[in-house]
Amino acid sequence: MKIDVTLPADRTKTGTLQLVDDATGLTLFGPVVVLGRAARNTAAAHGNPTGDSLQPFGDTPTGTYSVPEILANGGTTSRPMAQYGQSGSIRLDPTGGDAAAAKSNGRTGLLIHAGRHAFSSVIDPKALKPTNGCIRMRDWDMQGLIDAIRANGLLFPGSLSVTVGPEGMSADMDESVSDGDPPPLDGGTVLP
Repeated sequence: MKIDVTLPADRTKTGTLQLVDDATGLTLFGPVVVLGRAARNTAAAHGNPTGDSLQPFGDTPTGTYSVPEILANGGTTSRPMAQYGQSGSIRLDPTGGDAAAAKSNGRTGLLIHAGRHAFSSVIDPKALKPTNGCIRMRDWDMQGLIDAIRANGLLFPGSLSVTVGPEGMSADMDESVSDGDPPPLDGGTVLP
């Protein structure tokens, strides 16, 4: 199984994420909306005013990643639920394409996570806010993805590909968001 993400060239717009069975090509979860935009205020404060994905504090880099584990958020971790979501964060390790080039430029700590929409029941993708380079999804979609991974026995490390695709709706361009880059990866593995 692998996670496929498509993000538009215009990162003010949403993209999609789905969990796919490689053997059959069947979609096991999704597609759901995601956002891969870096908050420009934070990026500019760290010398990356355009959010260049190859540089720290930039947009989510396209390319390939391994998926080594799912980390818990909240509690004793340094990933607060309000920032990272209730369900956990999926850690990404860049392996190819722009993602690998970004890693060689110092990009670390890339995740798929939720948060920053006040645990709202609003289903509008406009509730998604920028991160500092991670892929953000809604809390209930994050829980659905983790449940699908568990139900289908995804073995770690899994894989993820991020490609450029069609654009979805506009997201919430709150440029004041600061989630840290890299996000802290300590504590609380949800799945080994």
